[in-house]
Amino acid sequence: MAEPRTERGRETREKILGTAARLFHERGVTATSVEQVLAGARAGKSQLYRYFPSKEDLVSEVIRYQSDRHVGWQLAVLERLDSWEGLTAYFDSLVASHAERALIGGCPIGSLAAELADSNEAHRRELAEVFSLWEAAIEQVLARMKAAGKLRPDADPSRLAATTLAAIQGGYLLSTLNKDVRPMTDALEATMAYLLSFAGQAMGEGRGAER
Repeated sequence: MAEPRTERGRETREKILGTAARLFHERGVTATSVEQVLAGARAGKSQLYRYFPSKEDLVSEVIRYQSDRHVGWQLAVLERLDSWEGLTAYFDSLVASHAERALIGGCPIGSLAAELADSNEAHRRELAEVFSLWEAAIEQVLARMKAAGKLRPDADPSRLAATTLAAIQGGYLLSTLNKDVRPMTDALEATMAYLLSFAGQAMGEGRGAER
């Protein structure tokens, strides 16, 4: 794919990409045509194909775009976390960001995975890598907490991270389906209670984080 050589070209490419990401999230990839993307971005077909040779290429770039926007900030936050209080705040931020999007489209990465995992192997692998990075970041938080005595020695950060990410995705789905933030809030509160059941002796602020 050609990279824009001018500022105007970069702006056009970014507008096409942002429009595609929004429409794919709101309507789905299959239900969104190239023509709809072009109309939303106010771009010509030649401009689109200059930067994205096919719709498949556009989808791959949207996966990267959504990963950067909606998982990238989480990785940065999780990199600094090592406490129960921090995990509680992280969960709260996920609920708040979904509510700010009016509970539309579910998780921007999860919704792509649900649609594309069985229809395009290349996209499945791309999405699996995003989820792998996300899960690994949660695992590292729990590993740091275990090393600090905030998790019991028998706690498995890998399994707890997988359970946590599954709860996050389930919360996104049910809140989107019901147009009610409560299922996501309940799922994450239950997840926090489960994680706290593995708390070590050095809980510290963990008791204050329990809700």
